Amino acid sequence: ISDNRSVRSVHASDHTKPVRWIARDIIDAPDLIAELAIAAARHGAKVLIIRNTVPAAIAALTALEAQVPDPAWLFSVNGVHTLHHSRFSRQDRPVLDAAIEASLGKHSAPGPLIVVGTQTLEQSLDIDADFLITDLCPMDVLLQRIGRLHRHHSQRPDAYQIAQVLVLTPTGNDLTPMLTRPRHGLGRFRDGSGVYSDLRILEATRAMINSRPEIAIPRDNRELVESATHLDKLVALETQMGESWQKLGQQIEGDIGAQKSLGRLHALDIGQPFGEPFPVNVEIATRLGAQDRLLHFHPFQPGPFGHPLQELPIRHYLLPNGLSPDEEPCDIQHYGQEITFRLGDTRFRYSRLGVERLQDD
Repeated sequence: ISDNRSVRSVHASDHTKPVRWIARDIIDAPDLIAELAIAAARHGAKVLIIRNTVPAAIAALTALEAQVPDPAWLFSVNGVHTLHHSRFSRQDRPVLDAAIEASLGKHSAPGPLIVVGTQTLEQSLDIDADFLITDLCPMDVLLQRIGRLHRHHSQRPDAYQIAQVLVLTPTGNDLTPMLTRPRHGLGRFRDGSGVYSDLRILEATRAMINSRPEIAIPRDNRELVESATHLDKLVALETQMGESWQKLGQQIEGDIGAQKSLGRLHALDIGQPFGEPFPVNVEIATRLGAQDRLLHFHPFQPGPFGHPLQELPIRHYLLPNGLSPDEEPCDIQHYGQEITFRLGDTRFRYSRLGVERLQDD
């Protein structure tokens, strides 16, 4: 600095949040997961259950509804028990977001309360819980989920003065079966897709949880993430775990290389002007892979929370094969607070649980 402007040092925050975590191999046991959540709620805790997939989240809510001693402990919207994930209409999703923040936000009332959802709970919501039950996920994602604990200076139950996390793992804490049969968002499908396809990172994350029963964040964040995601760590883990894990590493690296090549093929030269006006009324992909669909309902249909169903996104993996790009919902039928409709040859249901693909006729 050559002039006389003052220089002010910037220091990292001294605030750290202690977190106690433990892994238990009960990812396939929704009844036991519900039992543990209810036990925490009995102490007055606000409990957040984050599953990697929508079916697993629905299974957890179903188990909770069968066991909970007081239905008021469960998250609801306009008196309707529900959960939080991406498979809701464009009209209901903002309602869900607002209800979540009202229930778990900075100025929300004390618990007990149990909220179930998926990755949507870890993003763009200012929520604060006492106890987190979460499926195993990569370390950086896990830290994002943990960030929803003790977020504000709120009154806590005595048993939850320190943030607590229960990480759900497969039976025997063994991820090897997911090398050939991905489940609960853990593992790589044959086409390279998957919620969390790199089992090496998941295994490294699981091992780190077992080696350190208590952490402090954000102080430990960098060490934790690098220990579970750095390429050198993953290569060492492959060698330790054996040939099948080394093969997975080769597949993952191949996937990354293919995506980079595809990205380069579709990249625009930002130094060149557009020769024609930018296209209108054309769907432009924003990421690699198959395309989702946005369904339109005319006339609007009654939704499960009292708001009209107008537009409903459908993820690409739920869509039937060979669907015409002009296909819209038909054969709409009402059953109380839910509707069913047909898209192509496949029937769907939209209810307080979101949109679900039903078994083909």
